[in-house]
Amino acid sequence: MKKIVSWNVASLRARKPLVDSFLEKENPDVLLLQEIKMETDLFPTLDFQSKGYDSIAHGQKSWNGVAVLSKTPLKLVSASLPGFQDQARFIEVETKEKIRYISIYVPNGTAPLHNPEDSSRLEYKLRFLDTLTIYVKSLLKQNINFILGGDFNIIFEDKDVYNPELFRDSALMIQPVRDKLKEFLNTGVLNTLKDFRKEESMYTFWDFQGGAWFKNQGIFLDTIYVSPLLKDKVTYAGVMRSWRGENKPSDHAPVCCFLGM
Repeated sequence: MKKIVSWNVASLRARKPLVDSFLEKENPDVLLLQEIKMETDLFPTLDFQSKGYDSIAHGQKSWNGVAVLSKTPLKLVSASLPGFQDQARFIEVETKEKIRYISIYVPNGTAPLHNPEDSSRLEYKLRFLDTLTIYVKSLLKQNINFILGGDFNIIFEDKDVYNPELFRDSALMIQPVRDKLKEFLNTGVLNTLKDFRKEESMYTFWDFQGGAWFKNQGIFLDTIYVSPLLKDKVTYAGVMRSWRGENKPSDHAPVCCFLGM
């Protein structure tokens, strides 16, 4: 049985003690991280190694950044999607079992506050999602098994947010963004959390502002997908909600899935 976790830590530098505690208490086999917000050469590879984890990171200064930690050795496959080398939002590694693990941080797409008419960030997000779908199709065509987890920054269904009307016109929820995710889902990948919690409203993110955590004003943004050949191996998936309530938490809770492998 393998325990795979994905977690947007909203700055590894700020959250390192919490991540250390998480590794000790939860003992995941693989941990996919997003928003590490540090340059690659500052990633604490040796420290994680002392805790029994091989790791590979792709970071940049102050924002974005993704990484994979694993109890078994990792080999880097790719540190970016084709055409998106400018931002550290994607990393793909392979284990000795020939399974690919991908940690991904999809752009938010929101226009800058000083220029609300600027659509360049939304266009970047839509192109990123298009490229991701094409890339996943190429993996499937090669019969490559993969597990892809991360923060997708998309409210796909109204039940994925505490108040849909507040977000109806946001870059998280507008129809073009939802359509791109639908195209991604049409590749045949399995959203493990949605499959195991079909009738539930789940949240993975609670804003730091406005008492969102205590009011349970959340959004479902994070999940773990598996390739079609791995679907039958998934035995459980869920939100590790209690970690959002820890001292100095991320605004995202970790999400996990178990695979019988």
